[in-house]
Amino acid sequence: MTNVLMQQWKTEKKKDIFKNKIINKVETSNHSASTGKNRATPKSHMIRGKNKVMKTRNLLLAFVIASAIAFSANAQTQPPNAGFENWVTVGTGENPTGWSSFNNLSIYSVPIMSFKTTDANSGTYALRLISQTATIPPPLGTNTLDTIAGYVFVGGFDMNHPGIPYTDRPVLMQAYVKGTIITGSEAYLMATLSKWNTGTHTRDQVGFAMYYTSSSIASYSQISVPFNYSLPDTPDTLDIKIMAGNVGPGGVIMPGNEFFVDDLSFTFPVGINETNIDNSSLNIFPNPASDKVTINSADKINAIEIYNMLGENVYTQTNLSTSASNEIGLSNFQKGIYFVKIYQSEKICTEKIVIQ
Repeated sequence: MTNVLMQQWKTEKKKDIFKNKIINKVETSNHSASTGKNRATPKSHMIRGKNKVMKTRNLLLAFVIASAIAFSANAQTQPPNAGFENWVTVGTGENPTGWSSFNNLSIYSVPIMSFKTTDANSGTYALRLISQTATIPPPLGTNTLDTIAGYVFVGGFDMNHPGIPYTDRPVLMQAYVKGTIITGSEAYLMATLSKWNTGTHTRDQVGFAMYYTSSSIASYSQISVPFNYSLPDTPDTLDIKIMAGNVGPGGVIMPGNEFFVDDLSFTFPVGINETNIDNSSLNIFPNPASDKVTINSADKINAIEIYNMLGENVYTQTNLSTSASNEIGLSNFQKGIYFVKIYQSEKICTEKIVIQ
């Protein structure tokens, strides 16, 4: 792997595009999907976070160029190794099995920024990421002080072909998170569903879910973020990114962030990848609603949770009536889109409501 990475870097340097053209090349180049055809790489795949005086441009450029290992996986309902229980050695660090990170570049003196930790929400291990300042020597750095953030993504170490094969359409991305976030910085967890467009020879975004926090979280808390779909198509690729700083274009990274993630999962709508679910047994009305919403079900409801568009739990009710009707007052809710998660004996249903 070392020889391959170095050869790629030397080849690009000889072409004199290492510093001046690689960003445009990455943003406009087409690359193969499951069809073997090319697709454009979104800007969000580039790591260019910075604080006031320290930038990570060189690390980003080298990371993109150094991507050399392809990864394939069978499509599956849940993300692979989403509890972060299984790990493999990479360079001088470790990666969650089925995931990649900046740890792949530790052989080039890039510091380890993502770790296996026993400070888990459940099970034995969880994922821990940090941000820090470091001096990266050539060929990946310039011996100047940079601020860099831990960055973990599903699939192989190949920024030109991110993600894994995936064909489902979840409605919610959930996880347990905590951490220390330095003022002026953020941490992110995002998932993108996309599909290769055979007509335009580009990759179309089908759906997207993103969680971020600019505040510290003392103990593990569950987040639930809706997928927003822009196309009705079935996706073919899932790309998940977890970052201890805003590593997108123009993003700010402050040293000192510490971000923990565990028990990542997807929730699916009624009738998809869930058993014993009958749409006719559940009714939420009125929708849109203003002052109250009523949930009727032929089966007993054990609990009801409501989440806003940021994935924040804004309502939980567990002491429910045994009657078929459950009424929720909305006077304390702001106008907007919410997701109602309904727990029954052998199923979990998620429905979208609009409060106006």
